[in-house]
Amino acid sequence: MVSTGAGERGGGEDLEEHQPRRTALRAARALRAAAGADAPATDLADRLAAAAAEALGAEGATISALFAPGMSVPVGVSDQVAARAEQLQFTAGEGPCWEAYRTGVAVVADLSDVPTSRRRWPAYARALQHETGYALVVAVPVRLASGLLVALNTYEASPAGPPWWLDASRVGAALGEVLDEASPPPSAGGAVWLDSSTTARRSTVWTAEAVLIDNAPFLDHDSALDALRTYSLIEGTTVDDAAAALLAGRLTTREVLGR
Repeated sequence: MVSTGAGERGGGEDLEEHQPRRTALRAARALRAAAGADAPATDLADRLAAAAAEALGAEGATISALFAPGMSVPVGVSDQVAARAEQLQFTAGEGPCWEAYRTGVAVVADLSDVPTSRRRWPAYARALQHETGYALVVAVPVRLASGLLVALNTYEASPAGPPWWLDASRVGAALGEVLDEASPPPSAGGAVWLDSSTTARRSTVWTAEAVLIDNAPFLDHDSALDALRTYSLIEGTTVDDAAAALLAGRLTTREVLGR
């Protein structure tokens, strides 16, 4: 099932049915091949994101995980531009990935339709196009056997390729199978692929929340994150960068709350 976001994509009816299916099958094979590569387990999600982007004809891809409401963590990125796209969506607190988490269906967002996209996701749409040049975002949610909800997010500058998302369930199933196979039960040490470098970077946000709360006890975790988001949106940065600056002493609690 696919939900269309800003700027609904039409024309799928004019394409032969085998095109989305063929692309989805190619992506499924690429994901399994990437999982079987002789490489560190900690970069599994990075390899899967890169493989998905290439197989689907996207310019970039990320894999994110929702550990708790509001706690979305990038566990894999294909490249630094895609990583920035994920950071911008987390900073905005809105966008296709958040909707995919909420609805449980794939979300296709054509942000080149500026009036519609800015009405639906104003902060995210503006920042994404300005900083990355991406205009098409597809978010495919996947529920793992452990109960963890992840999303494969792909990014393109223009919505010109075959609409592979019409068979998004096949891509999501393949991703879920790969991640389930790489996820032993917690009693066996848990999933190593969750300990990626991108995961560690997002963890600085939770530490920064604690710093804000220590210095302003009237805050809770939600309001501390809201404060970081507000500061970041006004200053044209990301929550990740603001958190890193706070922990390094380049930013103060007073400056964050002053926004």
